Amino acid sequence: SRKLTEQTCRKFGYFVTKDSKGNPIQVANYKDAKGKTTGQKIRTRDKQFPTIGKITGLFGMHLWSAGKKLVITEGEIDAMSVSQVQQHKFATISVRNGSAGAKKNLLENIDYLNNFKEIILMFDQDEAGRKAAIECAEVLPIGKVKIAVLPHKDANECLVKGEAGAIINAIHQAADYRPDGIVQMSDMQNIANNRFHKVFCQIHISSQIHKGDLWLYHPKF
Repeated sequence: SRKLTEQTCRKFGYFVTKDSKGNPIQVANYKDAKGKTTGQKIRTRDKQFPTIGKITGLFGMHLWSAGKKLVITEGEIDAMSVSQVQQHKFATISVRNGSAGAKKNLLENIDYLNNFKEIILMFDQDEAGRKAAIECAEVLPIGKVKIAVLPHKDANECLVKGEAGAIINAIHQAADYRPDGIVQMSDMQNIANNRFHKVFCQIHISSQIHKGDLWLYHPKF
């Protein structure tokens, strides 16, 4: 069991049925901004993912148009897991082609992503997922992106193991992504404060030096 409720599945348009041969399949409906289904992504028992119709956009994006936080996962089941544990408070969506196509999927929908103040990448914790998270962060707006870390492979595994709290913590503790060489204003303030403190200490020490002593001050500290 994936521990997903019927309410969550109905909200996102996800259901279980059988194919023409009687084999069980899972179906994820992809919808446009008006909520109309444009295509379906099928998940078979042996993890094949054929599609029907036109699959565009990002899974679940029809449910939220803007907001404070946007959580993005690698797959539909993980997106529903994240949304469910926080009572669907923050927007939660999924890329449609896993880690391999994540960067392309997000760039295609960059205007939509810009409607949110924070973008939290909660990808799988394997090598492919971590790599994809960095690649995606590099092309998204600087200052908006955070990368979440989970104690298990993905969000649904956390849910199944009864660790819903770990998902909530991962959202709120997600680390800011900052490319090499980019310094935020908060960092500049800390640097300035530290330098002021050091200068003050050096001035204080110098006042204790007696006449005839030699004290050399070097501005590099």
